[in-house]
Amino acid sequence: MAVDAARADDIDQIIRAIVGVAKRTRGELRNLHPDIGYVDYTLLFVLGENPHLRAVDLAEVVAIDKSTASRQLASLERRGLLRRERDPERPRSRRLELTERAREILCDADAAWRRRIAERTREWPAEDLHAFATLIDRYTAADQGE
Repeated sequence: MAVDAARADDIDQIIRAIVGVAKRTRGELRNLHPDIGYVDYTLLFVLGENPHLRAVDLAEVVAIDKSTASRQLASLERRGLLRRERDPERPRSRRLELTERAREILCDADAAWRRRIAERTREWPAEDLHAFATLIDRYTAADQGE
């Protein structure tokens, strides 16, 4: 697919921005809550948004291999942030459930992250913030069909 020079420059800028956002997000999530790191937050967040997932489904949703998911989930379970419950529809399967402590940590981390984003975008006009939210949502939604 041929891409004109201006579009190629924009794509280069997007790539640099995505890498920058990923680095910043990892760093910020490390400091959002003392009990969880980036991967922990990601798994807990996804489980909060999608209750009752099985470990294999969670691994697929967050695009990590099953063995990595298994290790991370075992760590969350040992720390009292996750429990596995029998799936009534599949008696041999276990659904993942957040504990109350995990919900509290997610709530605290979410509030901290919202404060940071609000501070970082404090000087932005409302229409810029809305455009950014709309475009980043549009970009991430484009992957949903793949």
